[in-house]
Amino acid sequence: MAIMLSTENISKMQKYSKFSSKEQLRHTINTHIKSLKGKLSTSVISVLDVIRKRAMNESQKTLGAAYLLIETICKMTKLSRSTVERAIRKLEQFDILKRTSTSRKTGLQGANIYYFLPSNDGVEMMGLDKPETLDTTKVEAPKQEANTGVFNTPKRPKETKKDNVNGTRLVKDISVIPSYIPKEFAILIQQGFSCGRVIKQFWSKVVMFKNVTGWTRNENVLPIAADAWEYAKNEYKRDKKEWELDRFLKCFYGTMKRIEEKRVEEFAALWT
Repeated sequence: MAIMLSTENISKMQKYSKFSSKEQLRHTINTHIKSLKGKLSTSVISVLDVIRKRAMNESQKTLGAAYLLIETICKMTKLSRSTVERAIRKLEQFDILKRTSTSRKTGLQGANIYYFLPSNDGVEMMGLDKPETLDTTKVEAPKQEANTGVFNTPKRPKETKKDNVNGTRLVKDISVIPSYIPKEFAILIQQGFSCGRVIKQFWSKVVMFKNVTGWTRNENVLPIAADAWEYAKNEYKRDKKEWELDRFLKCFYGTMKRIEEKRVEEFAALWT
């Protein structure tokens, strides 16, 4: 169902329209997604898709621009407001789109106008948005001069402090599974490894995957981790050779990344 916009809002959106056809807009979005393989999480893709659909109005000459409330995006994606806000910041960070706020006649803030950037516009925007980098040699020089006072005594080495408490140091039980690791994940890895230290290493790969691909803290990455574990386990069985732990970890992490890349490609295929 189309939303009726005032002539004033339409004219504002037309100022931010940078595309002449839907095909050009789709091609630009696909180019962005393919260049950011594995860096866009499910929530970011969902928010991007909602804004894209609203930015496809060619008849109003507002192609590439969308007039949306945050609450509308939350309702359409079924995501929390904080997750939607993070996703929008991510899209802005990668120069896929920008947003500008509008105000109502009452003076209160209205909906935002989101507008997609041409694929070559990111370099120009970064040049305008980012301040000039300071000459670090000029900034650091005064610090070196000021750090020559009488009280500039060297700090005690950390090793000395550690040596003083060697006698009372407690030995960690490597079989204990850290409490921050989800129970479901621990049970999954215990199919092959019972040592808590090893399970912690597998979980660190999941955390690394979330950081690299842009998944937010609240998003459930366990289904992808479970699929990656099953694949790694089956590869081990097919190989019929003894694997080192490092090989298991590499296979597990690499499989998670391939699953994410395939998912992003499937999203991109829907827009072509």
